[in-house]
Amino acid sequence: MRSSLPKELKSFINEEKPSSEPMSRQNLRIIRSKKETPDDAETIRRCLEGDSFAFEAIVEKYRDRVFWTAYHLVLDSEDARDIAQQSFLKVWTSLKDYDFGRSFPGWVTRITANCAIDFLRARKSTEPLPEIAADRSPLDRNLDIRKLFVRIAPLLSNRRRIVLVLREVQGMEMSEIAGLLNCTESTVRNLLSQAKEAFRKKVKELFPEYGV
Repeated sequence: MRSSLPKELKSFINEEKPSSEPMSRQNLRIIRSKKETPDDAETIRRCLEGDSFAFEAIVEKYRDRVFWTAYHLVLDSEDARDIAQQSFLKVWTSLKDYDFGRSFPGWVTRITANCAIDFLRARKSTEPLPEIAADRSPLDRNLDIRKLFVRIAPLLSNRRRIVLVLREVQGMEMSEIAGLLNCTESTVRNLLSQAKEAFRKKVKELFPEYGV
C-alpha cells in the first residue's frame, strides 16, 4: 500500500466542509457499532488490494465523523479540515494493521482523536493561546446542543475538553482515553468530573435561562 493518499482522494476530502446544520442531542452522540459492517469489511479488503476507489468510499462514509471529532477537539474548522486529511492519511497507511475483530468506526475515531491531540500539543509548544472572551449574546432556549457546546467548549482547558468529547460524545472507554493522553484512568475520571462541573457552571453563569 502506498504511503500517501492518491491525489484524487486529497481533493475529495477537501471538496466541501461537512454540513454544519444543527443536530439534535441524540445526533450529537455519534452512533457507534461493535464491529465494522460487512460493507466496511469488504471495502477494507479492497483497499488492501490497492483499490483507491474503495478508500474513496471510506472517506465518503466517515468524512463527517472525522471532521466533527477533530472540530470538537480543536474548535477551528480549518484546523479540523487539516486534521481530517492527516487522519485519513493515517487510516490509509495503517489499514494493513487493522484488526477486523475491532470496531472500524471506533478505530477511525481513535486515529482522528490522536491526530487532534498531537496538533494541540504542538500548538501549545509553539504559540500562545489567545484569550477567549465569553460570548454572552442571548441564547435560544431551544438552541441545538452542539451550538451550546461550541459556545462553552473554548472556555474549558484542552485536557478537560478532550476528555469530555472523547467520553461523552465519542463514547470511548476510560482506558482508551488514558492511552491517548498518556495518563492514568484515575486522572481521566478526575478530568471528566472537572469538565462536567465546569461546563455546568459556565452554562449556568452565561445562560441561566437554559435551565442547566
